[in-house]
Amino acid sequence: MITEFQPLPLLGEGTLWEDGDTTVNLVRPGSAAFDEIVRMRGLVACAPTSDPIDDYSTHYALYDKGKLIVWLRATRRIHGVLDCEAYYPDALIEEFKPVLVASGRLGRHPEEQGRSSLVQLAFRCGWGHQFIHGARIDILNSRQALDSFYQRIGYYALPGWSFVHPRTGVMHDLRGFVPARDVVGPWEDLFASVSPEAAFPLRQRLLSYARELVHQMQ
Repeated sequence: MITEFQPLPLLGEGTLWEDGDTTVNLVRPGSAAFDEIVRMRGLVACAPTSDPIDDYSTHYALYDKGKLIVWLRATRRIHGVLDCEAYYPDALIEEFKPVLVASGRLGRHPEEQGRSSLVQLAFRCGWGHQFIHGARIDILNSRQALDSFYQRIGYYALPGWSFVHPRTGVMHDLRGFVPARDVVGPWEDLFASVSPEAAFPLRQRLLSYARELVHQMQ
């Protein structure tokens, strides 16, 4: 499945991808579309429902038949600090800064809990767009209840990076993603140009930070 994306800038707005009644849009803070995302965040996540990071992040909104179903934020470190960056090794941030993205603020309409394929589609479009703009590593933190979902779409655990999230008050795990054509999940074709051998050094460096942190904690 080859996905054609509209040539939108990282911090742009408009329709990124569409197929029939389903669209994925980029939205910006200050717009009515973003206000709807903030309102929906309040229905499914902990307060605060917005923060300064929103201003320099890319916001993806998936609509089906005009209804907002899935929303996702992607923050490039070249634009500003990441969510919960204080819990990440400083050396990792500095080394990967040009190619580092952090996904977060993922949400799904509470009436659409059975449509996990649309969540994967939103991630697919988001990562495809970020990849075009030079992202090569994603690190995200998520509630442990979502570990199985992220594992299915190719995010692997980074041991030793778990922490109690200051917003949710529950334990979050750190996960990493380095794209290549061997990645399982809904997006192998997006990364057909990247061989596993080319991705291997980045994957090893990312895992090395996890190993170092585990060793420091022992």
